[in-house]
Order: sequence, then structure tokens, then C-alpha cells
Amino acid sequence: RRAYCVKKDAPANISIPVRKDHIADVLGSLNVYGQVAVQSPPSFRPSNEAEGNLEIDREHVLEGLAKRLAGARVSIDKAGSTVQGRLVGLHTEEVGNGLSRIVHKFLVVLTDNGFQRLPLSEIQKLRFDDATIQSEIEKALQRNFEKIKPNSTFVELALSTDQDETEATVQYAVPAAAWKISYRLRQMDEHPYEFQAFAIVDNNTEEDWNDFLVSVVTGEPITFSTDLADSKTPRRKHVNVVRAMALGAVEVEEGMVMAGAPAEYFSVAPEGGGAASMKLSRSAGGGAMQKRRSRPTGGALRLDGMDMDFTSGDAGLAAETTDAEVRDAGDFCIFESTTPVSIGANRSAVIPVFNTTLGKSKTVLHYKLANHPERPFRAIEFANETAYSLGRGVCTVFHDGDYAGNCILPATKPGGDALLPHALETGVRVRHENKRLRSKVVSLRLIRGYCYTRSRETQETLYRWKNNRAEAFQVVLDHDYLLKEPEVQSALTQADGTAMPLASDASLKNGLRLRFELKPNEELSISVTETRIDESSVRLVHVTTKEEQLNMHWIQENLVTKNGPLADDLGIQKCLEIQRRWEAKQDDVKNAVLETQRLAERQERLRKNISTGGHDDQTSQWKTSLGEAENKIVQLEEADIPRLRGEEKTIRAELQEAMLSLAAEWQAEDTARPAASKT
Repeated sequence: RRAYCVKKDAPANISIPVRKDHIADVLGSLNVYGQVAVQSPPSFRPSNEAEGNLEIDREHVLEGLAKRLAGARVSIDKAGSTVQGRLVGLHTEEVGNGLSRIVHKFLVVLTDNGFQRLPLSEIQKLRFDDATIQSEIEKALQRNFEKIKPNSTFVELALSTDQDETEATVQYAVPAAAWKISYRLRQMDEHPYEFQAFAIVDNNTEEDWNDFLVSVVTGEPITFSTDLADSKTPRRKHVNVVRAMALGAVEVEEGMVMAGAPAEYFSVAPEGGGAASMKLSRSAGGGAMQKRRSRPTGGALRLDGMDMDFTSGDAGLAAETTDAEVRDAGDFCIFESTTPVSIGANRSAVIPVFNTTLGKSKTVLHYKLANHPERPFRAIEFANETAYSLGRGVCTVFHDGDYAGNCILPATKPGGDALLPHALETGVRVRHENKRLRSKVVSLRLIRGYCYTRSRETQETLYRWKNNRAEAFQVVLDHDYLLKEPEVQSALTQADGTAMPLASDASLKNGLRLRFELKPNEELSISVTETRIDESSVRLVHVTTKEEQLNMHWIQENLVTKNGPLADDLGIQKCLEIQRRWEAKQDDVKNAVLETQRLAERQERLRKNISTGGHDDQTSQWKTSLGEAENKIVQLEEADIPRLRGEEKTIRAELQEAMLSLAAEWQAEDTARPAASKT
């Protein structure tokens, strides 16, 4: 944010230096405040103004220009005269041979008197008379220079006022490095925790920030780069005056009315998130620019690999620092420094944000199997007693002046809390054991060709604790569920076998949190028993387009063979009796078909015997047997087998009807209502 003194009848011409790749950000966020008028609109050189096709060979400048700019009008000064004309090209001529060979180079120029050769060694000055060619050379040189250092440009505008004297503020945003936050938590003996926050601000620009006020903002606005600063000519569509084809039929699509007011266009200067902004101001008295305020902002608040101790020499309370002013702006929390700060170009600074005490925070042990299977972590049960939101950042913990570990402080609203594990506790051991999953059927129900089964699944987890320190701990245990949405019972068992229920302290996304006290040199165990009722179903009668599938074997294997609770049900016994008759009839059909096959094989042997010849009596007997076999086959195929299959079909239909009519239910006496179930 830059401030300017504008006087009546003396327009203020403002020139804002920016990097060319930042022009779009400046244009998208530029605002002017005050009792002033914009006399001339903001103007700038497009960021792609240096684009062109000319490349300059830095080792052979004249030769390269002569080849690439043939046809351009030139003025060439040499000793005693000036030659004007059109550049034709470069001519090379060799004189001599062997080691004495010399190469002469000439510029060839078409003058009013014809072609003229000018030796390169005699040329003192070469000028291109065409301004367009001179501009292309300037662009080529500028592109080469930008490869070494990104080129800067200016956004220029003029302000006027009808007041005798007034102050105008020009505000805009440019990309800057996102700031990081670093916290300190200190505990001295029995004193409350001292809580400090520092902002790590990076000046990644090419200019020094001298004596400015810094504001850091937590939040996540949307930001992106655009092509506002590029000069572009849209490709035009070609239109034929004469149509290649006559007009054909036109169909009109049915429309849908869309209600709503036209959108309003507005610009927002980024105030948080990953896009950083910088605001500069000039004093009302005018004169040289003076940086007064910078607002690097950051959404991803983190600091890796940086530990800084601001304690005083006696490791007592922290050195005195000036707190920043804090205010909220929508979803943003803004920390504004009250004293000027200076940060040199491409340097960083650690700026104090606040320093307060926390009376509710305390030290606990935190255990979660996924974090460490055998040891809990020392943690701070942190309570945000400040009046503002805290961003996510690294927190360094000190105890009695000694470094105690690092942790991540999550984003925390006022009044919120968080557990901050910062060091492994080696004096306490935990042994974790998952008991075998147990499953027991608690109810059965047969109805309309289905068997519905409810089973109780039980999973027990045991945590054995041993405290080897002569120190008592408050313990926070996070248990992840092994079953889906179970009913849970927890208990604490002491070394002497005394057990007592342990209530859940909090519910987690997929688990629960338990809290208990671990006394000095104590051993105890925590058991967590998860119970869940699972429902499943089996289709006993399945009607398809081809046939009805009967799943009577499942009833036999699961309800009868295992002597289940419904094994003696009259409906099931009836189905079993019909099943036996159906299987017997299936055997009859199978035997009849096998008999038909046996008779056919006998006929084949008889025919072979008859064809080989023999005594008349024997041949006559074979023919008689052949006729009898044929009669039996006809009887089986046309009468017996169709009758048996009809009887089988009738019994099968009777079994299907009996299975569909099954209606039985059993429930264990100790069955409880399920907390959650799955079908």
C-alpha cells in the first residue's frame, strides 16, 4: 500500500515498479482510495513486448545481422565517407592458399550507383534507418538481458484532486513468499505454560524492506495467474463472401428460461492462503517512497527444521517482546506488528506475534497403536485460551528451560483444544494384544424361502501398562475400532485383579478415547470389548427363467447336521421327508435311463452276432432276444421314464411349496438389541 500527497493543480504522476511477470497480479488487484480522480488510466508495457524473431549472434554480430536483416536500409560510416543503401548480405573472399590463406569479409550494399563492397575492417558505424528494424534489435537485446536478470517494468497513472492537499492511497497485490508460523510452549516448575508465536517472513524480492509494519494473515483465498499483462491479437474466423452451399433446413431447439440477475464484476486483493500480498505507503508530505506496511500471507502454515530459543540467559521467563495487534476480517485472522521492521532483499526475519500464558494446558501421556506399538508419547493437552484463531504450525516445547521436543499445532479456534505429542516416553511400556474374533449365532428366521441369520461378533483388545517411573501420569488412550460401529465396553483392571468400568472420554472418527491415571511404578491393564450384531441372509428358493433352484442342502448342513436350534422344527422335518422322496424318485429316473442304455448295448451285440451267422436255432434265438430288448426300450422310453419324470417333477413342486411355506424363528435368551447391523 503506497500513499501519495496530491495537491490541487499539480497532478501526481505515479510510477509503480513491478516485475514484468507480476503485472497481471497488480492489474487484477489495483485500487485507488482518497478524494482524488484518476486523470490518466493505468498504463504499462505488455509483459510480452520483447517477443520477436530476431536473434543476435554475440560472437559474430555484423555477420549475423547481415545474414538475417538482408533488405533493410542502412547507413554505413567509414573513413572519409558515408554509404547509404539497402543491405544485401555478407560476401566472403579467400586470398592465397595453404598457410598463407587470408579470408576477407565484406558487407554488400545496394546503392544508387549499384552494388558496393565494404570491408568489415573499415566500417566505423552501422545504422539501420528503418525504426521497425531498430525496434527488433532492441527486443533481441532485451530478451538476452532478461536471461540474466528478470526485467522490471512500470505501471503508470496520474491522479488529480480539487482539494488544496489530500492523501491518495494506491493498493495492489504482488506474489510473495508465504509466511510460516512457529510456536513456543514453556513450562517452568509448577508455573502455567508460557505460549509464544513468531512469524517467519521471507523477503524474496530484489529490494530491501526498510522500516515497515508487517501484518501476517491466516486464511485461504483463491488465487491464480492470468494473462492480463500479455498483448494478444485473437485469431479471426475466415468468412466466405460467396457461400459454397445453399441454405438448408434450420431446426430450433426448445429453450429453457434461466432466471437471475447479471453477475457483478469485482476484484479482491489476496489476504491469505498461498498467495502473498505486499502493501506499501508514502507519507502524506510526499517525497521519496517509504515502505510502511507489508502483508506476506500464508495459508499452509508450517516450519521445517527451524528451532529458535528466545529465552533469557537464566532460562527463566522468555525475553520481552512486543506483541502484535490482532483482529479478525471475515474468515481471516490478522496479526499486525506495532513496531517497524527491516528485512533485506532475499533475507528472512522472525517477527514476534504474541506472548501469553495458558492456565488450562497440562502434560499427559498419549498412546495410539499406529503411532508406536510399545511406548506412549509425552503430550501437552493444549487449550487455546487466546481470543483469536491459531494457524497450523510447528511448536517447540521447553521444560524448565530445556528443549523437550517438537510437535505440530493444528489450526485451533478460540476455546478449542488439541493434543500435542512431542517426545517418546521411555519409562512406560505398553503391550497390545488382540484376542481372537468370536462369532455366535443368536437368532434364526425362516420365511418366504429365505433364512435370516443374526450373529454376535465379539472382539476384545487388551492393553497392558507398566510404569517404571516414580511419577504419576494422566493417560489418554486412543483405541481404533476393529469392528464396524460396535457397542463398546471398557474396563480397567489393577494388579490385584480389581476391575472397574472405564467410561469413554471422547468419540473419534473410527474409535474412542479413554482417560485414566497411571500411578508411580504401577501395572494395570485396559480391556476394550467390541460387540456387533451382524445380519446375513440365504435364499433357499430361487426362481429363475429356466427352473427353480432349491437350496435344501444348506438347511441340512447348517440346521440339521449340526443339530441346530431349528433341527426339530416340523416344517423342516416335512421338507426333509419330501427331499428324501424326491431324491429316491431321481434315483428311479436315473436307473431307468441306465437300463435303456444297457439294453441298447445288448442290441448292438446281438446284431453283430446275427451278421456273423451260425446255427439256425441260435440265430433264431438271437433275433427273439433282439425283439424283446427293443420292446423293453420302447416301454422305458415311451412310458416308464416319462411317468417317473412326471412324478419327480410333482415331488419337486411339493418340496418347493413346503420350503416357501417354512415359517420358523429362534432367538438366544441373552440376545441384546444391536447398536448397528449390516444386511
